[in-house]
Amino acid sequence: MFDDEPISSFVFSNEKTTQTFHHQWFAQGQLHECATCYSCIDADEPPSQHWLRGGEASQGLQLTKQQQAVLDIIEARQIETFFFCDESSKDKLDHFVGETCARGVPELLRWMFQNSTVAVEFSLACYVNAMDQVLIFQSGSLRVDHHFDVDECVGVVYEMLMQRIENYLNCSSEYGMAECSITRLRVQVKRIRVDAESQGEAPFFALPLQLQQEEGLATPAASSTSEAELASLRSAYLKHFRECNGYFPPNMRVNLYGLQQCKTTKELYVVPYHVSETLQQLPNKNFLILNNIMGQFRRLHELSTPVKSVSPSRDSCSSPAKELHCRRCRSQFSRSSKLHIHQKLRCGQDFSVDSMHADIVEIYEQCLPISRSVFQYACYGITKPKTVMRKGQFVPIECDWRSESSVKVQHGPCVVISNAQHSSPCKFY
Repeated sequence: MFDDEPISSFVFSNEKTTQTFHHQWFAQGQLHECATCYSCIDADEPPSQHWLRGGEASQGLQLTKQQQAVLDIIEARQIETFFFCDESSKDKLDHFVGETCARGVPELLRWMFQNSTVAVEFSLACYVNAMDQVLIFQSGSLRVDHHFDVDECVGVVYEMLMQRIENYLNCSSEYGMAECSITRLRVQVKRIRVDAESQGEAPFFALPLQLQQEEGLATPAASSTSEAELASLRSAYLKHFRECNGYFPPNMRVNLYGLQQCKTTKELYVVPYHVSETLQQLPNKNFLILNNIMGQFRRLHELSTPVKSVSPSRDSCSSPAKELHCRRCRSQFSRSSKLHIHQKLRCGQDFSVDSMHADIVEIYEQCLPISRSVFQYACYGITKPKTVMRKGQFVPIECDWRSESSVKVQHGPCVVISNAQHSSPCKFY
């Protein structure tokens, strides 16, 4: 949304009988009031009530019955390959891919974080229609350890892919960017799962990358809490969360914080959940509450210092953001988490390009069409490996897959991926 990284802050405003939470950020020299991060409670209520009444943001990702049924089929068939297709997207090289990577692919990966999944590995491939052939640009595989990292990881992969495509086409004298289009995108997804019985307290449940890169959040306090104390604290937190709706007793001498993600800027910030008075010489210990994508509790992460809501000064807003450079390829980044993702991808060393001749088509059998009510563009899950054939050796029979319920699919249609010379990049029979 913005060229510069936003400088964010959160503010609690007390007015007589109410307390209001505001999220603000400075970008391009102006102060912006967030329209999606706002809540109001009674002045005498604890801060936990801001987040417990936050609706969808606090409850996690909730699937409809149709979406859950589709996910059940994906799991039963062990589908790991998905195609996004749009045969009308031929007016601009990256229009379809940009839209899909901004919405469709992140939503698909968030789906994959359901049902005991703690991480996913994915890669993207763009089918670029260039003159009389199809160029297939494939990204390297990237592991996403937290569902809050999905948007940023997909964004970095998309930017690197588009840069590779642009560089490749600019070096070719046969065609330019204006003569090319992308009408299909392949996503390979692998889920890393744990047994449901063993994830009650998951020490491997990772922090989001944005917090790992911030000083003080990833490093536990010097006087770490013992396992017995941590177990007692977990029990007390869960008890009062379930039975008392987030009202914690005064003698619970710890500070608890929760995670919020801005729907506008996609930035993560840490917010107070329970702040206790300090009656002893030693300060209270501070813990971050980590939940899975469904909003279910996973573990407490000890923080070294309490988190303060400090508004950025205008001096800090006028100064340019610190530039980060990759030591290997000298690429520049405005956020350390993006640099970290770039380095995990080894600067694109594992990216590749291949070509498909004009006479070649790819046939994928036993496919699961996913309704357009879920994703913006047509999406298909592939269960069987592809078959490569030349034109003229088969006669595809077209049908409207949207007339079939994606929930009732048992054997599925066949998806034929051809090149730009055909009337349609996707046909089914």
